[in-house]
Amino acid sequence: MLDIPGLYGPRRPLPLTVRPVPGESTGSFVNRLAHANGLSLADFLDRVGQGKASADPSQVDKYPGYTEMYVNESGLCYLAVLADRPPDLQQRALPSLSAVRLLPDEQEAVWRWPWEPLAGHIVRCCPLCAHARRISEAVWLASPDTWQVCLRHGYWSDDARGRGPDFVRLAKLPETMTAHRVRHQLAARLGSAGEELFADAFQVSVHWWTRMPDTARWVQRAWTAGLGAQEMRAAPLVIYPEAAELACSMRDFERAGQRDTAGRSRWLEGMERLMGRWGVDLVEGRQALLVWLERHRAAVPAPSRPAGRRRLVLALGHNRIADRTGPIDQRSCLPWQLGMTASEM
Repeated sequence: MLDIPGLYGPRRPLPLTVRPVPGESTGSFVNRLAHANGLSLADFLDRVGQGKASADPSQVDKYPGYTEMYVNESGLCYLAVLADRPPDLQQRALPSLSAVRLLPDEQEAVWRWPWEPLAGHIVRCCPLCAHARRISEAVWLASPDTWQVCLRHGYWSDDARGRGPDFVRLAKLPETMTAHRVRHQLAARLGSAGEELFADAFQVSVHWWTRMPDTARWVQRAWTAGLGAQEMRAAPLVIYPEAAELACSMRDFERAGQRDTAGRSRWLEGMERLMGRWGVDLVEGRQALLVWLERHRAAVPAPSRPAGRRRLVLALGHNRIADRTGPIDQRSCLPWQLGMTASEM
């Protein structure tokens, strides 16, 4: 039994405990914990501290994919006791309990449950992953992106919230699975630089899709997924393969370090050949790449490291704008957002 010295609040865990799914939203977890013990959400929250779910708490219970729960440090301790799991382990598993997401501390335990999450998106967990953990109800993840990919079971899910299929099976879209693996490899090998290059490539692809949604391969992928060709939720799924390949080309440009006019022209010529293969209009596609090149034209000297361990440092113009954390649009140096109109780009 978990014992937190000096805690004024619940002293014993609930009779039945549940294990959090890595990346799970706090709202999803506490719903499952309450249900396992035959409690309504309101009854459970009375044990966690003071708060207000929303104007209609029953709606929070009914629509877990829209909402997220946040607590202060005392509320975290209360929740840890009820779940019989130390606070640090809870924070590792549940992103919205991280130190940067805790509410300002007060004398008493406090929780808040805003109708929209304060950061990120609420996305369904792969049903087969939940089933493997013997979880019978829906599990929701707190995701920095609007989507999640399960490589183990080949499922794509997003924050569409009931508008169309909850999941897309990727068996007929292996190129999207491969693209997700490439993204992971870039991050594993290059650290934050790999994730930021993918973010740049993804934002370029967003620009392309917004201006050219009728590109044949993207239309075909959307139809294969059971989505509308110009449906905005389809965009991340259908442009993923091109974004991954573009990210690898951006990595090669950064590694070559040839940023003069001739070097940029050679890289752009290679990209035009790729765009031709993809069916992307060269005039439209070239414009977004020129913006990226402009922000990646001035190199930053990398700190000295032992041979073979040189870290990839991205260009000065990129580092002035991009964030190393947060959702994919914040990690990019490019301004475009999915949902903008073509005239806004």
